[in-house]
Amino acid sequence: MIFAVALYGGRHAGMLLAHLHSVRATHPDAQIEVYHQDLPAELLEAMQRTRPDVRWVLTRFQLEADKIQRISSKTLAWELAVSGKPPGECLCLLDVDTLVLRPLGRFFGEAEFDVLFTVKRPGFPLNTGVMLCRAGEGANAFFRRWREDTVTILRDPALLRQANDQRLPYGAADQMALHRFLGYREDQREYAVALGERLLRFHAEACEKLNETQSRPLSDEMHIVHYKGGWQPILLDGKRFSKHRTKKNCWEMYTRFLAEFQTALAELNRTCGAQFLPSDFHIVIPSYVHETRPAIRRLRYAIFIVSDCLRSSMDLACRAISLLRREALHFSRAKSIGTSAAND
Repeated sequence: MIFAVALYGGRHAGMLLAHLHSVRATHPDAQIEVYHQDLPAELLEAMQRTRPDVRWVLTRFQLEADKIQRISSKTLAWELAVSGKPPGECLCLLDVDTLVLRPLGRFFGEAEFDVLFTVKRPGFPLNTGVMLCRAGEGANAFFRRWREDTVTILRDPALLRQANDQRLPYGAADQMALHRFLGYREDQREYAVALGERLLRFHAEACEKLNETQSRPLSDEMHIVHYKGGWQPILLDGKRFSKHRTKKNCWEMYTRFLAEFQTALAELNRTCGAQFLPSDFHIVIPSYVHETRPAIRRLRYAIFIVSDCLRSSMDLACRAISLLRREALHFSRAKSIGTSAAND
């Protein structure tokens, strides 16, 4: 089994560190590939020394020059990852903000497919953060076509508006491309799609099992958890939990991520003889989190909430004052122009 993950820039380096630790812990013999670009040299070198068993692939996509390529970078990376692999090889293509909790081999044995994707209800039904496939000409053809269709949507303003329209069932250009390619239907799990002279088989698996994107307590059925969207401010910026991601619902997923990350960071520091801090990998661990066990220091948590509320109030007040100043300046200029006109 081969795992592939892509990372561009350093902001999600801590997520990569935790992700790699989770994959190796659950799949000791798997091959792991990291497709990376624009990573800070110091962090890259430390991770390479710690994970010499990982194949580090430097990509040279024109991400800075071409906004379309940056947005579609995942489809570029997956097309590259799938190509050249021995036919029949089992590949797991995962977003960097995922943790693998359990072995995934069973999913390759339970259904016949060229490509497996994940679905959920409610909201946007498709999430492309986890995709499994069997290597071969069929997979190569699909990932090439998926990349082309995604870029077509990104280059067409009307299609791009549809891809991001909250009223439509897409949520992103790559998910819209997959939705349209499959002719996706909520009541259908198996698909056969003709591509050239090939008939490709697709299988839909529930996100609850293979790509949990919701915030809820961990369970035995979860194999991969996905820290997308609203998780980013919490993990990367140290922000408080929200009404959509409450502390009660998030706590087990939150402490699981911190445990994976802290274990991986300690291993990296031992291997490199270094003293990297979580902040060096863009992970913020608030002072209210207990260092040695998944528990809250209640007094510190209360102080954290009060401080965050005060900070938010101050930010709001500063924005209001700035707006009032702009309005006053606009009014003053308008009055000055009116006075000048009257004098003339």
